[in-house]
Amino acid sequence: MLNDAQRTSLRIVMRMIEEKMREIEFRLDHPDERALMFDVNNDLSPNISQALREKIAEVSGLIQTLRDRLVLPREVRPASRELLKGLAQLWVVLQESDSERLRRYGEVSPTLAPVLDVEIVRLAHLMLELEDIVLDHRRRVFVEAEGKRSDSHT
Repeated sequence: MLNDAQRTSLRIVMRMIEEKMREIEFRLDHPDERALMFDVNNDLSPNISQALREKIAEVSGLIQTLRDRLVLPREVRPASRELLKGLAQLWVVLQESDSERLRRYGEVSPTLAPVLDVEIVRLAHLMLELEDIVLDHRRRVFVEAEGKRSDSHT
Protein backbone atom coordinates (compact mmCIF):
# COMPACT_ATOMS: atom_id res chain seq x y z
CA MET A 1 0.00 0.00 0.00
CA LEU A 2 2.95 2.37 0.78
CA ASN A 3 6.39 2.57 -0.69
CA ASP A 4 9.38 2.93 1.65
CA ALA A 5 9.59 6.72 1.32
CA GLN A 6 5.88 7.13 2.05
CA ARG A 7 6.12 4.78 5.03
CA THR A 8 9.09 6.72 6.39
CA SER A 9 7.32 10.05 5.93
CA LEU A 10 4.20 8.84 7.75
CA ARG A 11 6.29 7.26 10.52
CA ILE A 12 8.03 10.59 11.11
CA VAL A 13 4.77 12.55 11.19
CA MET A 14 3.11 10.06 13.56
CA ARG A 15 6.21 10.11 15.80
CA MET A 16 6.18 13.92 15.90
CA ILE A 17 2.52 13.94 16.90
CA GLU A 18 3.10 11.29 19.54
CA GLU A 19 6.06 13.22 20.96
CA LYS A 20 3.94 16.37 21.25
CA MET A 21 1.14 14.42 22.94
CA ARG A 22 3.69 13.08 25.44
CA GLU A 23 4.91 16.63 26.11
CA ILE A 24 1.34 17.74 26.76
CA GLU A 25 0.75 14.76 29.05
CA PHE A 26 3.94 15.54 30.95
CA ARG A 27 2.82 19.14 31.47
CA LEU A 28 -0.62 17.95 32.58
CA ASP A 29 1.07 15.66 35.11
CA HIS A 30 3.49 18.43 36.15
CA PRO A 31 1.56 21.67 35.61
CA ASP A 32 3.77 23.78 37.88
CA GLU A 33 7.50 24.14 37.50
CA ARG A 34 10.10 26.42 38.99
CA ALA A 35 13.43 26.64 37.23
CA LEU A 36 16.31 29.10 37.32
CA MET A 37 15.15 31.20 34.37
CA PHE A 38 11.45 30.41 34.09
CA ASP A 39 8.36 29.37 35.98
CA VAL A 40 5.38 27.49 34.63
CA ASN A 41 2.20 28.19 36.56
CA ASN A 42 -0.81 25.93 36.35
CA ASP A 43 -3.66 27.86 34.74
CA LEU A 44 -5.52 24.71 33.66
CA SER A 45 -8.84 23.80 35.17
CA PRO A 46 -9.59 20.14 35.90
CA ASN A 47 -12.14 20.24 33.04
CA ILE A 48 -9.52 21.44 30.54
CA SER A 49 -7.03 18.84 31.73
CA GLN A 50 -9.62 16.08 31.39
CA ALA A 51 -10.65 17.27 27.91
CA LEU A 52 -7.00 17.31 26.80
CA ARG A 53 -6.39 13.82 28.20
CA GLU A 54 -9.42 12.50 26.33
CA LYS A 55 -8.23 14.03 23.04
CA ILE A 56 -4.72 12.70 23.61
CA ALA A 57 -6.16 9.20 24.10
CA GLU A 58 -8.11 9.61 20.86
CA VAL A 59 -4.97 10.79 19.01
CA SER A 60 -2.99 7.86 20.41
CA GLY A 61 -5.67 5.42 19.31
CA LEU A 62 -5.61 6.80 15.77
CA ILE A 63 -1.82 6.66 15.62
CA GLN A 64 -1.90 3.05 16.79
CA THR A 65 -4.56 2.19 14.21
CA LEU A 66 -2.52 3.77 11.41
CA ARG A 67 0.67 2.13 12.65
CA ASP A 68 -0.96 -1.29 12.63
CA ARG A 69 -2.94 -0.85 9.43
CA LEU A 70 -0.05 0.60 7.41
CA VAL A 71 2.69 -1.45 9.08
CA LEU A 72 4.60 1.64 10.17
CA PRO A 73 7.81 0.60 11.92
CA ARG A 74 8.68 1.83 15.38
CA GLU A 75 11.78 3.93 15.62
CA VAL A 76 14.40 2.92 18.16
CA ARG A 77 16.48 5.85 19.35
CA PRO A 78 19.31 5.61 21.82
CA ALA A 79 18.93 7.90 24.83
CA SER A 80 22.39 9.28 24.06
CA ARG A 81 21.14 10.60 20.71
CA GLU A 82 18.20 12.26 22.42
CA LEU A 83 20.58 13.98 24.84
CA LEU A 84 22.50 15.53 21.94
CA LYS A 85 19.45 17.25 20.49
CA GLY A 86 19.81 20.99 20.65
CA LEU A 87 23.24 21.20 22.31
CA ALA A 88 24.95 22.44 19.15
CA GLN A 89 22.24 25.06 18.63
CA LEU A 90 22.72 26.29 22.20
CA TRP A 91 26.43 26.71 21.52
CA VAL A 92 25.61 28.82 18.45
CA VAL A 93 23.10 30.95 20.35
CA LEU A 94 25.64 31.54 23.12
CA GLN A 95 28.16 32.76 20.53
CA GLU A 96 25.65 35.46 19.65
CA SER A 97 25.05 36.51 23.26
CA ASP A 98 28.23 38.26 24.33
CA SER A 99 28.39 41.97 25.06
CA GLU A 100 29.68 42.83 21.59
CA ARG A 101 26.76 41.15 19.85
CA LEU A 102 24.22 42.62 22.25
CA ARG A 103 25.03 45.98 20.64
CA ARG A 104 22.51 45.13 17.94
CA TYR A 105 19.85 45.81 20.58
CA GLY A 106 21.29 49.15 21.66
CA GLU A 107 24.17 50.71 23.50
CA VAL A 108 26.01 48.35 25.83
CA SER A 109 27.40 49.48 29.16
CA PRO A 110 31.21 49.25 29.32
CA THR A 111 30.85 47.37 32.61
CA LEU A 112 28.90 44.52 30.98
CA ALA A 113 31.73 42.78 29.10
CA PRO A 114 33.75 41.79 32.19
CA VAL A 115 30.62 40.49 33.90
CA LEU A 116 29.04 38.67 30.96
CA ASP A 117 31.56 37.61 28.32
CA VAL A 118 33.66 35.24 30.41
CA GLU A 119 30.52 33.49 31.62
CA ILE A 120 29.10 33.22 28.09
CA VAL A 121 32.36 31.60 26.96
CA ARG A 122 32.21 29.22 29.92
CA LEU A 123 28.60 28.27 29.17
CA ALA A 124 29.52 27.63 25.53
CA HIS A 125 32.39 25.40 26.64
CA LEU A 126 30.07 23.53 28.97
CA MET A 127 27.67 22.86 26.06
CA LEU A 128 30.61 21.38 24.12
CA GLU A 129 31.73 19.36 27.13
CA LEU A 130 28.23 17.93 27.57
CA GLU A 131 28.22 17.01 23.90
CA ASP A 132 31.69 15.43 24.18
CA ILE A 133 30.62 13.25 27.11
CA VAL A 134 27.70 11.87 25.11
CA LEU A 135 29.67 11.54 21.86
CA ASP A 136 32.47 9.65 23.65
CA HIS A 137 29.87 7.27 25.06
CA ARG A 138 28.30 6.79 21.64
CA ARG A 139 31.72 6.05 20.10
CA ARG A 140 32.45 3.43 22.78
CA VAL A 141 29.05 1.80 22.23
CA PHE A 142 29.66 1.78 18.47
CA VAL A 143 33.14 0.23 18.84
CA GLU A 144 31.78 -2.41 21.22
CA ALA A 145 28.95 -3.24 18.82
CA GLU A 146 31.39 -3.49 15.91
CA GLY A 147 33.59 -5.77 17.99
CA LYS A 148 30.66 -8.04 18.79
CA ARG A 149 29.67 -8.09 15.12
CA SER A 150 33.14 -9.07 13.99
CA ASP A 151 33.32 -11.74 16.74
CA SER A 152 30.07 -13.26 15.54
CA HIS A 153 31.44 -13.51 11.98
CA THR A 154 34.50 -15.51 13.00
